[in-house]
Amino acid sequence: MTTKITIADLFPHDEGMILVAKDAVNGSLRHISEVANGLACGCKCFGCDRQLIARNGGEVRAHSFAHRPEDMVYDCTTAGETALHIRAKEIIAQHRRVTLPATSVVGLDGNTIEVTPERSVELTDVRLEMVAGELIPDVTATMSDGRRIFIEIANTHLCPPSKIEKLDAMSVEVLEIMVSAYRAVPLDELDDTILDLAPRRLIHSAEVKAKAAEIAEDRQRQEAAKRAEAQRLVDIYREGYPRNHKQAQTLVDAMVRRGLSAHLDTDDDRPSAFIVYRRQWQAAIFDRLYQADNNQPLIALDIAKSWSERWAKPGLRNVKSEHARWIASEVAEDFKSPYEEIAAYLARLQAAGVVYKASRGNAYYMHYRFKEDLRAVIEKEGLPAKRKSQLLGAVKAIADLMQPYDGGLEDFDKWLKGRATEYSMRDQTLLSNEGVEFNDLMARLLKIPAAVADIQRSYPNELPEDMVGLALGGMYQRLRIERDRARERAEAERTARLEREAVATAERLAREAADRVAKIEEQAIFAVKDVEVFLGTPIPGHDGKTSRELAAESASGFMAVQRELDRLAEAEREAAAAEKLHKEMVGKLWDRVYSRISRRDRADLWPTQAWKELGGVKPIDYCKDKKALERCFEFLEEWVKSEQRRGRR
Repeated sequence: MTTKITIADLFPHDEGMILVAKDAVNGSLRHISEVANGLACGCKCFGCDRQLIARNGGEVRAHSFAHRPEDMVYDCTTAGETALHIRAKEIIAQHRRVTLPATSVVGLDGNTIEVTPERSVELTDVRLEMVAGELIPDVTATMSDGRRIFIEIANTHLCPPSKIEKLDAMSVEVLEIMVSAYRAVPLDELDDTILDLAPRRLIHSAEVKAKAAEIAEDRQRQEAAKRAEAQRLVDIYREGYPRNHKQAQTLVDAMVRRGLSAHLDTDDDRPSAFIVYRRQWQAAIFDRLYQADNNQPLIALDIAKSWSERWAKPGLRNVKSEHARWIASEVAEDFKSPYEEIAAYLARLQAAGVVYKASRGNAYYMHYRFKEDLRAVIEKEGLPAKRKSQLLGAVKAIADLMQPYDGGLEDFDKWLKGRATEYSMRDQTLLSNEGVEFNDLMARLLKIPAAVADIQRSYPNELPEDMVGLALGGMYQRLRIERDRARERAEAERTARLEREAVATAERLAREAADRVAKIEEQAIFAVKDVEVFLGTPIPGHDGKTSRELAAESASGFMAVQRELDRLAEAEREAAAAEKLHKEMVGKLWDRVYSRISRRDRADLWPTQAWKELGGVKPIDYCKDKKALERCFEFLEEWVKSEQRRGRR
C-alpha cells in the first residue's frame, strides 16, 4: 500500500532522519516504507542530488534514508524545502494560476484603503528556483498582463527583511504563501492549499507601491499646506498693534490702584492672539473671576468662545489647541491660540494663589479669602463716591418737594463743603472717615421729607427747625399755609359729611322700617284672616303699640310681632287639629251608634240630643278626643241594655 506523504514528511525527523527521497529515474517522491533496502532503493537526495541508502531492513534501528559515508560532507538541510518547492511548482505549473490576496494601504486619515481585491491570476512560464540577480525565488512565473511574479513557499520561516528589500528593488510582484498550518496535509491533496487556501501576502505589489507613493505625495502636499497655513497664523499672531479698549483699561487702572499690578503684564510688547492690549484682556478675566460666585465657575474654553468675535484676532478665533501646540513645536515656539493664552493666564493666577482649580473639570474659582480682602479694598475705595451719592439723593429728594416759587437750593458741592465745615473737617474726610459725622448728616436730611409728609397729611407736627443749611424758608412758609387751608377744608368737609351721614341714616332707617313692615305683612297673610286688623291691633305687653308700630320701630319690635304671628299660627294649627280629631271621633261614634241601635230613626236621634249622663251635652259635641269617645261608647252600651230590658230597642 502506497504511503500518503505529507509536508511534514519532507523535512528531517527530530533525530535528523530523512523519510522521503526522490526517485532516481522519474524524480517522483518515494517514502522510506515503500522502497527496497540499501542502494537498491534507487533514490536520491532532494538537497544534494546524490544517491541515498535505504535503511529499512532491520528492526532495531528506525527506518530512514541515509547518505553514503563518502557523501556526508554535503549539507542537505534544504532537502525538504526543495521537495516542497518542487511540489508547489508542479501544482502551479499544472493549474497555471494562483490566488493573490487583497491589498490595502493606510490612508491620510488613518483608515485602511483597499488597493486591489482578492483575485485569481493566470500564469505562464512557471519555473523553479531560477536565479534572479542575487536571489533564487522558489517559483517564478509570468502573469497575464506580462509582469513577472516571484512566489515564495514558507514552511517555518517567513521571508527575511533583507530578502524582502532585495525583492522590492527588483520591481516584480512577490507572493509569499505560508503552509506551516498544513503540514499534515498529504502532498497529493495540496493543490487547493497552494493555489487558494493557505495564508498569503503580497510582499511587493506594483499597485500597492503606486498607491503608497500617491498617498505619500498627498501627505507631503498636505504637510506643506499645513506648514504654510501655520506660518500664516503665526504672521497673524505677530502682526498688528493692539487696540485700546476703554472699559478694559478702566479695569486695568483699578487693579493698579488696588496694588494688583503683579497680576498684569503692564509693560508687555509680546505678540498676542487678541486685538487688545494683553493687560486689558487679563484685567477682564481677573474682574470676571471676582464677579463670579461659586455657582459660576470660570472655564478657559468658555471665555475663549465668548471673546472669539470681539477680541480674538481674525483668523485665530477657531484655532484648536492641538493645532496650536503643533505650530508651537514645529513652526514658532511662541505661538498660542486664544484659548491657550487664557489658560496660561489662569494657570499664572493659580500659581500666585489668586485662584484654585476644581478637582474635577477645568473650572477656576477665586480664593474666598482673596476675594473678601479685595472686596474690602473696593468697598473702602468706593465709600466716598457712595456716600456722596447718598447725600445727593437725599438733597434731591428734598428739592423734588419744592415748587418753583419756593426758591432754589445752592450748588451741591458748595453745600457739602459748608456741612463739612460744621463738623470741622474737609468734605473728602467727611465722606471717607469712619466717624459718626456722615450718619448724623444723613439723619438730619432724612427728617425733612418725613416732616413734610406729616404736614401734607395735615398732622399737627411742626417742621424741624434744622434746615441742614438748605434754603427751605419759602417751602416751609408755603407748607404752613397749605396746612392751615387743609385743616379748614377738612373741618368743612367733616361737617358736611356728618350732615350727609345723618340724612343717609334717616333714609336708611325709614327704608329698614318700611322693609320690616312689608315683611310682617307678607308673613301675616299666612297667619291671620284680616291682615289690616292684625297690624292695627295693639299687642299686649308693649304699651298699647300696634303690630305695625312695633315692626317699624326696631328690629326687636319686628321680632315681637313675629312671635305674636307665630303664636296665632300655632293656635290656629291646634284648633284645626282639634276639629279634625273631633270629626274623626264623631265619625266613629256614628258608626257605633248605627251598629248598636237597629232602628234608624232612633239611631239618628240618639247622638244629637243632650244627655244628663254626659253632663247635659250632646254626644256629637261631647266626643272631642279618644277618652270622651270611650265614655260615649260606655254610655251607649248602658242605654242599649236599658232599652233591651224594657223591650225597646
